[in-house]
Amino acid sequence: MFFSSILRDNLAYRVFIKEYKKYFIFGTISLIIVDIINIVPPLLIKEAVDILTSDGSLTKIAYISGIYLLISFVQGAGRYLWRMNFVGTAFRCEYDLRMAFFRHTETLSQSFFQKYKTGDLMSRATNDLTAVRMAVGPGLLIGLDAMFYFFLIPPIVIYLSPKLALYTFLPLPLMPYFAYKIKNTIDKRFRIVQEQFSNISEKAQENISGIRVVKGFNMAKQEEKTFSKLCRDFVKKNLSLALPQSLLGPVFEYITYLGIIILLLIGGNMVLEGTITLGTLIAFQRYISKMVWPMTAVGWCLSLYQRGRASMKRVDEIMDISSEIVTNKSAIKNIQLAGKIDFRNLSFRYNGNEDIILQNTNLKIAPGQKVAIIGPVGCGKTTLVNLIPRILPAENNKIFLDDIDINEIDIKELRRHIGFVSQDTFLFSEKIKNNISFGNLELSDERKVRELAHTTMISKEIDDLSEGYDSYLGERGINLSGGQKQRIAIARALAINPKILILDDCLSGVDARTEEAIIKNISEVEKGRTLIVVTHRIPAIKEFDHIVVMEKGKIVDKGTHQQLSGREGLYKLLYEKEVIKESLEIT
Repeated sequence: MFFSSILRDNLAYRVFIKEYKKYFIFGTISLIIVDIINIVPPLLIKEAVDILTSDGSLTKIAYISGIYLLISFVQGAGRYLWRMNFVGTAFRCEYDLRMAFFRHTETLSQSFFQKYKTGDLMSRATNDLTAVRMAVGPGLLIGLDAMFYFFLIPPIVIYLSPKLALYTFLPLPLMPYFAYKIKNTIDKRFRIVQEQFSNISEKAQENISGIRVVKGFNMAKQEEKTFSKLCRDFVKKNLSLALPQSLLGPVFEYITYLGIIILLLIGGNMVLEGTITLGTLIAFQRYISKMVWPMTAVGWCLSLYQRGRASMKRVDEIMDISSEIVTNKSAIKNIQLAGKIDFRNLSFRYNGNEDIILQNTNLKIAPGQKVAIIGPVGCGKTTLVNLIPRILPAENNKIFLDDIDINEIDIKELRRHIGFVSQDTFLFSEKIKNNISFGNLELSDERKVRELAHTTMISKEIDDLSEGYDSYLGERGINLSGGQKQRIAIARALAINPKILILDDCLSGVDARTEEAIIKNISEVEKGRTLIVVTHRIPAIKEFDHIVVMEKGKIVDKGTHQQLSGREGLYKLLYEKEVIKESLEIT
């Protein structure tokens, strides 16, 4: 149990060895072969020196030279194999981890993205995962390489001269002590560095996305100062990390060189006394020199491993977060909806927030009905419509589609029947036609795309562009006006031919008459579609089947336009304000 727990917590095991056993085994075998072969040359040199200092047989020298060339060739082939199996597979690890991270973030709820910033998530998905790759690829490789040297070289030098080996290896116990002291410091400081990099990424992302606001308020210099301060802090924290990282290699090398000094003093004396041969001393020196690499490698390996471990903690922090919206295994995955919606005594509050957003909401919407939801800002309109496609989590037995609890319907199946356009219109940096057909990959017919654009009254403006529907949009559709983006977003929602269409105040960028015309077009496209519109413009919804009035999280009134405008209440007050506003605009 203890051993399995250690393996689970070991970065190299859980990321590399467990998932890629075959590559790890092949890479380790080729590494062992190379390292075993690599300890042979000093022995060959020993034999050659001893031969030259005795009988001087050229035949034996030629024979030793031939063996030297052969093992050099085998070493080259072996090095290619372990590099492919370790370094190459590490890139596969990084790919798999990045895809797993991306898939997981796509399943998380809206509250998650309110807590974690875009730049921070980008940093974890790029820099942190690269650090993990370096730890499980080069880090694991050089760690094993060093370990094999530690196992292979001491027995040989002990065989050559036990006394000399004892003196030469005296300083080596100092290494574990320094390694233990330094590695924890690296872990803490690297985590701080990565967090600061996240702050830089977030600031850069915000300024690039909000460049119009920055320029509009003439705040470029101020933002530059803020960004400069973040970068200076990043440099300071990196320098703080560089100190322990830089110490590892030199400390281990210095300990090794102490061994070489001892070798020259004691070994040289032993040669003069005739206790060992000159060839033995040279072979000894070559082996001790070979120990410089594993000593340096241990430092490098520890540095990479601690960085990777700190980064994996940041990645795990996200991967351990569960979505608030979960689909049961027994969820309904194939359903044909008529479009009936039923809210039954629904109350809602955001996670960790004591304020109730919706209170005891009861509302029935018949299939094919046109329903408008109006009310002052912050009354819960957006929250109510976000609950239908489960963008926000709803309690069981509170919202029903065709008398089926929405929590019993597979979330992909549910959203396949719902077209949703939010207040915050988002378009991709893609062709306009690809943005419209985004939710329906089978919509390859440009004629159909044009029909959808015509329905949302954006077709003429698209045709006026130099490349028409093949025009590429800037980030978030920055080269379009707000109204143009909104109409393309509505066309995108219509492209999936939903049974329920929800428009959440997404026509604020067009005038009242255009809004009214678009809603009329949408209503005529498919008569049986249930349409829910959140708006503050009453003229556009006068002909709706049902108008719901909300205030402070409650439904305070509902009915047709004629019914609501004929009695005192919030609707009549809003309507009269709208009439006055229209008359002033005409004047």
